[in-house]
Amino acid sequence: MPARSIEVPESVALENVKIATEPHEADGADVVVGTVRKLADAHHPRSSAVRALGVRDALVMDESFQVDSTQYFAVADLAPRHLLVGDGGQIHPFSTVPEGLQWRGLAQDPLNTAVGVLLAHHPCTRVHRFPITRRCDGRAVPVMRNFYPASHLFGAAVPEGVRRIRLGAAHAVSSRTAALDATLETAAKAGWALCELPGAQTRAADPEIARTIVDLVVRLFARGCTLMCERHPAGVALMPERIAIAVAHTDQKLLLRALCDAAGLPGVIVNTANQLQGLEFDLTVAWHPLAGLNRPDEFHLEAGRLCVMCTRHRHACIVVGRRSDRELLEGVAPAIPVYPGAYESDAPQGWDVHRAVMAALEPSIVELPSSAVG
Repeated sequence: MPARSIEVPESVALENVKIATEPHEADGADVVVGTVRKLADAHHPRSSAVRALGVRDALVMDESFQVDSTQYFAVADLAPRHLLVGDGGQIHPFSTVPEGLQWRGLAQDPLNTAVGVLLAHHPCTRVHRFPITRRCDGRAVPVMRNFYPASHLFGAAVPEGVRRIRLGAAHAVSSRTAALDATLETAAKAGWALCELPGAQTRAADPEIARTIVDLVVRLFARGCTLMCERHPAGVALMPERIAIAVAHTDQKLLLRALCDAAGLPGVIVNTANQLQGLEFDLTVAWHPLAGLNRPDEFHLEAGRLCVMCTRHRHACIVVGRRSDRELLEGVAPAIPVYPGAYESDAPQGWDVHRAVMAALEPSIVELPSSAVG
């Protein structure tokens, strides 16, 4: 049951697969695949004249930590057995309502996750935890573990040394270019690099950070980049569409999109963490959410946003920020609201997570001079 705008790939258009243009047309199928909203519309049609999708044997829900309670309740009676699969470290359901979240922590909380609803009503439900990550390799695990409970121990399916980045020769013509090269080489070796500009308080769409991110990508292609991995042991060239730049704000995305296009990089993906959630790339560049802030707040400290930014890559992630970002985290934690009764994974633990991630990235810090310095 795809959206009308989706072109179904040939690998799916098989003889025993029916593409349902209307949700209720899927009733006779053994296995029905669709979004939560599509399944809800099919199971509870708005018109009594439309045949409803009958009760199924089982409901398997992917990305269940991103499904809110209202969506879950709409399909809860679709099957007697539910399997919820998802990543509890990523961005949870949210509301743009600035005040009056009087429902937080209550049983009818519409922002609770599907997992939170299930465990609240069935606390004896078994929880299975994946012992490995398939997207990132072993170099990423020490940083990734900071986004998950200490009891969730996991390793990498791909061991260190299998995925490698080979860069072309460096011929730096300035101290800034040399620092860009050092950032790329650190990321190639360690799988991480924290590129720090001098500390400063700036607006959200900081032009200096935006220019630095674009300069890093331009320099990467100027040097040439070859990727070796379990899929391409002999090596394959890094393509622009396999690079993603992750940001927290739309104005940052618009600024970077214009700069990338002007630099001849229209294929590089630029988007917010919310839109990149669930996607995978070979190399990512993350605009640190705290970059340039004069004080941290709940939005920029959200652990799920940083998790998405730092876990989309297969080979390496470069985080770009300012020295003052670390200084923010050396101060006193801000007053962040906690809602008694809310599902534990929903509690704002961003301050501790940001501090732990920053400490884990400290060996990979490369200081970059201001873009005004030659």
